[in-house]
Amino acid sequence: MKLIVIIIFFLIPNISIAKLKVVTTTTTLAEFVKQVGRDKVEVTSLTKPQEDPHFVEAKPSYMVKLRQADLLVAVGLELEVGWLSNVQRGAKNPKLLDKKFGFFTAGDFINAIEIPKGKVDRAQGDVHPFGNPHFHLSPVESQKVILALAKKLGELEPNSKTIFMANAEEFNKVLESQISKWQERVNKSKIRELISYHKSFNYFLNFFNITPIAYIEPKPGVPPTPKHIIQLIKLIKDKKIKCIFNESYFETTAAKRLQKVTQATLKVVPVEVETNYIDLIEKLVSAIEDCSKGVM
Repeated sequence: MKLIVIIIFFLIPNISIAKLKVVTTTTTLAEFVKQVGRDKVEVTSLTKPQEDPHFVEAKPSYMVKLRQADLLVAVGLELEVGWLSNVQRGAKNPKLLDKKFGFFTAGDFINAIEIPKGKVDRAQGDVHPFGNPHFHLSPVESQKVILALAKKLGELEPNSKTIFMANAEEFNKVLESQISKWQERVNKSKIRELISYHKSFNYFLNFFNITPIAYIEPKPGVPPTPKHIIQLIKLIKDKKIKCIFNESYFETTAAKRLQKVTQATLKVVPVEVETNYIDLIEKLVSAIEDCSKGVM
């Protein structure tokens, strides 16, 4: 009898400290899960900050990671359409295929922008039919995702649902306290228009009332032509554009050409979390300030 009691005594703590295994498609989503789940989750991101999540190879190692996972967290809005479904099927973990169980797509919980009207085809470039998937660069849209993640984690671990929601609300309050400071700094910079390589920053720009006046890509996913570069040079000079944003995981040759000819400030900036989410938005806000001062 004593032996049974001892065995139970040691088993109960093991059950209570079991962590939810969560796999995400991006480091930003991994950061959100960490903020909500904290010590009750074990999080792995399939991609690195310097990888473009549009184009990822469906590696066998990804399937292995998913095989033992309790939850798969993806961006959605077809960001991972070219590779994630192959990883899901190869993992042979059925619950990660069903949103009722172990599959969570963050794009279901935000207000998407740039949803195309009418027919979408390849002639338009790499257009996302359900809207721009880079919503995480809007602090407000990210707050929505964080709350939705708390609810999802609570469904998987009901005993901790109040803790998950409290963690989410706490992080959102910290984020809220930063938002007004960021807005003040961006407004003070007087940067109201810029050019970027891809449409990655549009949620961020919309939130801070900055207009993306043009893109180095003539169409999404299409490299710039010499003719397009000449047109951009004229536009930058005519409009006196001070700022060029280039995603850190995209080619910078064209952007450097624009900077050299026009003297606009080029900032090569991250799209995904490298350390934490506050730091990511801080880097973008600082880049806007640098543009206003002409700091490379």
